[in-house]
Amino acid sequence: FGVIVTFATNSYMQQGIENSTNRVRDASNDTCKFLQTTSGQIDHILVTNYKQLSIQLENIMRETSSFIIKELEQKSMAVSLIYLTDFLEKLPQLKIKLQKMKSITNDLRVYASQLSDGLRGVKRELLVMLTKCNNKACQDVLNKYEIGKLDANGIHYDQLPDVTDIIDNLDSLISKDIASAGKRGRDMLNQMRAHLNTTIAKYTPKVIDSINKAGNAFKKASDSIKMEINKVSQVIKDNTHKYTGVADGYLNEYGPYRFHFGIAVCSILLTILVFVVAALLCGICGKRPDGYGDDCCNKGSGSRFLMLAVTFIFLFISAIALITLVHFLIGLIAYRGVCLPLKDPQNDNIFAHFDNAINLNNVLYPQQNKGKPTSGGLPALRISHVITACQRNQTIYEVLHIHNRIDIHEIKDYPAQYKINQTLDDLVDGISFDDSDIQILSPEDKQRILSLADSALKNFDSAQYIDNLNDTITKHSLTEIAQELLQTAKKIDKSEDMKDVQVSLRNQALHLETYEQNWVIPMKNKSVELIRLANDLDYSLRYKDRPFHESIPLLVNEIERAQLFFRVDGRQFVKDTAINLTQYFASEIENYLRMVVQAVEKKIGLCAPLANVYDAGVVSLCSAIVDPLNGFWAGAALCIVLFLPTLVVAVKLASLYQKSDPYPGPLVESEYLYDAYSERDHIPLANGPKNKRRKNKDRRRGREYYEEPVPSSAHGIPPTVGVRDTRYNDMAPKHWDGGPPRYQNPPMAPPASEYERPPPYYYPGATEQD
Repeated sequence: FGVIVTFATNSYMQQGIENSTNRVRDASNDTCKFLQTTSGQIDHILVTNYKQLSIQLENIMRETSSFIIKELEQKSMAVSLIYLTDFLEKLPQLKIKLQKMKSITNDLRVYASQLSDGLRGVKRELLVMLTKCNNKACQDVLNKYEIGKLDANGIHYDQLPDVTDIIDNLDSLISKDIASAGKRGRDMLNQMRAHLNTTIAKYTPKVIDSINKAGNAFKKASDSIKMEINKVSQVIKDNTHKYTGVADGYLNEYGPYRFHFGIAVCSILLTILVFVVAALLCGICGKRPDGYGDDCCNKGSGSRFLMLAVTFIFLFISAIALITLVHFLIGLIAYRGVCLPLKDPQNDNIFAHFDNAINLNNVLYPQQNKGKPTSGGLPALRISHVITACQRNQTIYEVLHIHNRIDIHEIKDYPAQYKINQTLDDLVDGISFDDSDIQILSPEDKQRILSLADSALKNFDSAQYIDNLNDTITKHSLTEIAQELLQTAKKIDKSEDMKDVQVSLRNQALHLETYEQNWVIPMKNKSVELIRLANDLDYSLRYKDRPFHESIPLLVNEIERAQLFFRVDGRQFVKDTAINLTQYFASEIENYLRMVVQAVEKKIGLCAPLANVYDAGVVSLCSAIVDPLNGFWAGAALCIVLFLPTLVVAVKLASLYQKSDPYPGPLVESEYLYDAYSERDHIPLANGPKNKRRKNKDRRRGREYYEEPVPSSAHGIPPTVGVRDTRYNDMAPKHWDGGPPRYQNPPMAPPASEYERPPPYYYPGATEQD
């Protein structure tokens, strides 16, 4: 576990160190991008939005006179004069509409007469032919389309009203120039509007000039705030470029050495671990050494691996302990002196000492600006305040204490400073007009207009047109009847008696189609147009949904009331309207100023993104460098602590693994109790005393497993010869059949792979039998 920790933490630490400068650059770029975006927002709200407001205010100033006159007309009901004047001026158009209605009515009567004559002839012919026809289809047509009532329709054009008298009466009114009666009143209102326009036009340039001056002041305020923000951005960019460049030089030069040095330490620990693991594997899985053909993975090899591990531990334990101690001190100092203060800057004593020693004003505002005191005269700006303010998501205006340099609340004094309010007050005071001799309608004009109510126009009734006109000229479609007649003609037998019927049906179908195209369709179109003209004329003659003879007196009464209002309350109403307008004008500016102050202080440049950048920097420093550094020494320290018991256990196991088992094969005798040169009968060695053989076996069973090897003689054979095993008996036959006796392995012989010296034997030579 310790070796794995050292390898992993060394790799992580190297990655963190290699990426540290890039992460610092990324954090710097993110911060500068945030500050640049904030500058753009400041410029938008103080410059762009104010331009939009100034355009709106200029339009208000130019439309002030029209707005006042419109409000005056609505309040005084002078709109009645406008309606009356428009009506009187449209009298010639009314006459044209009436003449067109008269012409259409005459055309409809002519078309209706012609259509009735034509349908009457068709009806007469069809009745004769269909009655003569003996086919069922003829009777169906006759009954279905009611041929006997073909010329009948529900239209009575003779009941349409005659508008000749109305047209003659309009000619008389137009010739008397009755429209001039309303025109004089409208001219009076136009004079009032012109007077207001002149008065307002005199003050409009002053108001617009004041607005433009305020706009220049807003632009200067925006530029000042942007300059302070850009200073911070430039400081961050310059310092980042400067110090990361230096850091890159050192990292490129010394970084690989540190990494390879760490790899060397890890490799030593891994080597010791490999030796120990190999020793344990050989000691557990291998057999004991016996001195006869030992393999490479027995317990003796495990002993040698353990001694190698002990050797490496003795060689490198001091160096690794020193390296671990150095990493421990560096990691402890970095964690306690850097990571903990950065993670909790408000409650850390080390950060407090560092924070009190640095005033960011000396970094951000080193020079005097616009008569303001130098950075030394400003309230101290601490790093802890910047960090805490960003974590609370405050605006950049609050985080950097820009209010110590530029007070955004000063813009609230711009309307008074640039005399916008004063110019508006002068505008209100300059609005006045003479209302003593205002006369909208003279008595003569009044009588002429009232006489209009008794004209023939009051007799116009649009309902008569709507009731007597519709788009159903005939009960059945003539085109449909014509098609049915053609189909019926095809169904009739082609006999000589029915031939004239077929020809007659086809001719009448052609007549009906012609009547449909030439008379019915034009009559429908003219009926629709006549109804439309009647509705338009009726709408023109009504006022407030009253008939014409009641509308004219109502209009005259409203005009008289408007005239009285102008004389009594006109001037004050105009002034009050102007005051309301200027108050609205001023309120728009105040609302804008309030919005700007609130946006700069509470909405623009919310600092949470910088808090994220700060947290990412802390993570990249502590989690990517300091924590792996501490993990490295912790893994190495764990290995060093385990070295001590490893030494003791390794030495003990090494001596234990060196012990070997006794020779597992058969014992080899130095002499064979076998006389090959005697001619006496030989007694096999196995026939010795049985008690000796049992005693020898008991002695061998009683030997310990871990018994030391028995010293051998000069030939490697045990000097003491006891009771021999049966496998050492002389198995050679006493009588050879013409040859030397064959050597035979005893039943309990050892494996053929083990060497066994054969007993001597005597060969007397060839016999006569051979």
